[in-house]
Amino acid sequence: MKKKILIVTERRADYSKFRPILQGIKKSTLLDYYLIVTGSHLLKEYGYTINEIRKDGFRIATTFPMYEKDKDDTGAEMVRALGKAIINLSYLVQKFDPDIILSGFDIAANMAAAIVGSHTNIVVAHVEGGEVTGTIDESIRHATSKFAHIHFTSNDIATKRLIKMGEDPKYIFTVGNPALDSVSSVKHIPAKRLESEFRLDFKKPFVIVLQHTVTSEVDKVGFHIMETLQAIKELDIQALIIYGNADAGSQKISQIIRNSKIKQYTSLSYVKYINLLKHASALVGNSSSGIIETPFLHIPSINIGTRQNGRPRNISVIDVGYNKNQIKKAILKAINDKNFHKKIKKQKSLYRNGNASQKIVKILENIDLNKIPIQKKLRY
Repeated sequence: MKKKILIVTERRADYSKFRPILQGIKKSTLLDYYLIVTGSHLLKEYGYTINEIRKDGFRIATTFPMYEKDKDDTGAEMVRALGKAIINLSYLVQKFDPDIILSGFDIAANMAAAIVGSHTNIVVAHVEGGEVTGTIDESIRHATSKFAHIHFTSNDIATKRLIKMGEDPKYIFTVGNPALDSVSSVKHIPAKRLESEFRLDFKKPFVIVLQHTVTSEVDKVGFHIMETLQAIKELDIQALIIYGNADAGSQKISQIIRNSKIKQYTSLSYVKYINLLKHASALVGNSSSGIIETPFLHIPSINIGTRQNGRPRNISVIDVGYNKNQIKKAILKAINDKNFHKKIKKQKSLYRNGNASQKIVKILENIDLNKIPIQKKLRY
């Protein structure tokens, strides 16, 4: 009898990492899945990205809304969305009765799934625990880890942190980050087709901008994005902006982006995003993609501000403050510094080599759920 795995995805950030795991589960003769779609996937202003999930051919068990149509751009709305996720998932978990809940990362709906799983005596597995970041994501990630029984970490540093948090080393598996699996398997798009669709010239420098709100600095996010956009404007460089996530402050950022004259997209398919990134001079902003995927592709990242504080980074990541002059200097280094480019070509990813999902699926297939203590205890 197949083990039933329940997965909930809230936004493109978690879906891109769940995608290769879902592909592995789909091929498995020992596993089956229930995929629940919610959050910004269901919002038109964030690209209605549920269509990307459908296009990938995954069976969607059900959906539910987390956000109101006219949602507040506040932390309070984030809390209400989390509450809705907990309530809805409590009914859905009861309905589907999975053997395992596969939770992930630092995203509210995934924490909700972990909370529901632990309260209903279902084994919870957490992907990407033990990492340190800025913003509210830091707290969400560690809280999720404390509700989880099995952990799939990205690197040895994260594994050691979980052990220090009192998690059982027996159930911590250092597998790497599944985001790199998606990068490795992405379908190639010819450069000329990309240039034509996005009106770019790859012979000239161009950057991708992906800057999210920082929830602990929400009153300053307007200034933050203005400094980035001003740096791009003053450099007069080709640029493409992708809107950020749906956290508090995101509407303020989106409004400022809309009023800029820089080429902008509500969302991009992961395939197009990675193919564009391969030709970019740099990724500019504060996305985890600049820490994980971009170094794997040997592309420079300009990491702005505090959102990724504490994450291990390769030498290709240039850290700067919310300052247009620092951002401009970093972009010019990414474009012109040949010695920097040589070092980047030799670097190895700190998040393993792109086979995390295979390892995760294998462990889920073979692990004996009856031997995993549902009642957790600190190990010290």
